Amino acid sequence: MEFHIRSGPLVCCLVGFQITLAGAAGPPGGTRYSSTVIRGEVTEGMVFEQAFGPDFVFRLQPTPNGWTVEVRVKGRDGDISRLTPPWHFVPNPRDVEGWHFRNADNTGPNDGSVNAPQEQRDFIFSPEVGSTIGGPGANRWPTTEEMERVAAFGRGTLSITDLVLADLEPGKTAGIVRMKFHVNLRWPASYKGGRKDGS
Repeated sequence: MEFHIRSGPLVCCLVGFQITLAGAAGPPGGTRYSSTVIRGEVTEGMVFEQAFGPDFVFRLQPTPNGWTVEVRVKGRDGDISRLTPPWHFVPNPRDVEGWHFRNADNTGPNDGSVNAPQEQRDFIFSPEVGSTIGGPGANRWPTTEEMERVAAFGRGTLSITDLVLADLEPGKTAGIVRMKFHVNLRWPASYKGGRKDGS
């Protein structure tokens, strides 16, 4: 991955395409998975959306210093990747912010002084999230069994291939001006869409 410092005006662009590989095999005798690769580029403040699978949407939602990874079901509110751990103490891999790639005093690249994910971000998703798991009436954290179901259903890995950072001065919080990426996604080949329970 290359890092760049912002210099001069940037042209806003949004690029995306996908390649689907149906029926990728999981563990021997286990679930068969469909998979896709989405490639794209975003600039500061832009939303990126790309449909995949029978009814999913991969989304990069802008934040003040970067983006948050979301997976949604078409026609439904809510992020079905929101149960990706960890939930506390360190940045979640779904949150991609410029300061993750800088040291604690923002004087150079992250030298380990900032405990944050780097250019590879793993996440999980399931259409059960927001309906049968952690739905609107939920009054408890998901159980271990529920989390295992989410992780067994869908997985994604966002890989950052090029990054332009800004505000690289002590006392400031580094942000991201431009990011190129690809994301690998997989879900059960048996899932045809439309079912809240993911079957």
